[in-house]
Amino acid sequence: MDILSDHEFSAKPISPEKSCIFLDGIPTHKNIEGVFLELCVRVNQKYLVFMTDDIPSEDMLHIHLLDDDLNIIDSATIGGLYSTGSFENYNLQEPDQITFHFIGGNKWRVEILESKAFCLPFISSPKGVCRKKLFYQYFKLYGNPQPEMDG
Repeated sequence: MDILSDHEFSAKPISPEKSCIFLDGIPTHKNIEGVFLELCVRVNQKYLVFMTDDIPSEDMLHIHLLDDDLNIIDSATIGGLYSTGSFENYNLQEPDQITFHFIGGNKWRVEILESKAFCLPFISSPKGVCRKKLFYQYFKLYGNPQPEMDG
């Protein structure tokens, strides 16, 4: 696993919800959800991309797994209305896992799978996670978010 620099992989907003991907400073005409690139990790022939919306009171974290042609093969979003998060303390754990903090007062973990795995909608993901592909996944997301307290 390798963290890619902003020059190797970047994203520029094209709308309030989406960004265009750039490789080596060249636009690819491939778009992904999110407007602020937090991190991109190259894992084998894939890209694991962490994007936020840059909305202070409702920031969501979009995690996208892209194939070598930058097609989205799996995607998940962490967050919800009025939840606030800050992507921080990420740590690569060879060969295929990344841990980080975002919301819910806990450490989240992404495990990239060797091949797609069956999953059941609504019960295969932790609380606060929404997945785009409902019956299979190429990465697993682990976390046990706690309710946010007003205060």
